[in-house]
Formats: sequence, C-alpha cells, structure tokens
Amino acid sequence: MAQNPIEYGRIISATEGETLFGKVVSSYQLGSTELLGYIQNAGNLIMFAEENAELYVAGTGRKILSSNVQPPSPDLVFNVFNVSKVDELLALGGNTQTDVQIRTDVLDLRNGAFMLEFGTPCPPYCG
Repeated sequence: MAQNPIEYGRIISATEGETLFGKVVSSYQLGSTELLGYIQNAGNLIMFAEENAELYVAGTGRKILSSNVQPPSPDLVFNVFNVSKVDELLALGGNTQTDVQIRTDVLDLRNGAFMLEFGTPCPPYCG
C-alpha cells in the first residue's frame, strides 16, 4: 500500500496550543479506545468536524465512521490528520480520554499535556 508522503498535523504542548489558538469554544470527549477503533477503520487519514452540536469522525474519502443520527451536510469542512499522528498523540499523552477541541478558527485533539494541531481542510484534500 502506498504511503501518503504529506503529513497532516503536528504535535505541540497543550500550553503552546492554548497560547497560539486561544480558548476552547466547545469540546467532545472520546475514549482513547474508541478513537483507536476509528483509526483502525479510517485508512491513512482521519478527520473531524462539528455540525449542529454533533461531532463527526470520518476516514479517508470522507467515509463517516461515527454513528451520528443525521449525515453531515455535503459542504461540511472536516479537519484532516494523518492516522500516524493521532497514534503518536495517544502514545505521548497516555490518557484514556482524548478531547476534540473546537476553537474560534481551529479544531485540535488533546491527550494529556499534548495537542495535535495543524491539520488540513477537507475539502479540498479528503484522501
């Protein structure tokens, strides 16, 4: 299987993230085991978006992995990360819970003292 040469996401300290991106507007807690389950079905990329107070999790090609009541709108913009970066975040953070944090202009994942930030939007890149 071909590797994706482009990395989407960079891990930074939670303290640096708070300084760079400001306060959290809304947050969703995922069990790290649940997140690992999504990763196993995502392909090379995993993406997150919020719409109508619901968190959507999708894999490569916008394949919805989460069990939402309503499908996302076709124009919903997801934030894309490499699966390998999410794995790295879980290993570094070591917590059983991962927060998907929505800020004014960004969406990030936080586990322990670390954040995964600097994803890319889908569209245009959806894998």
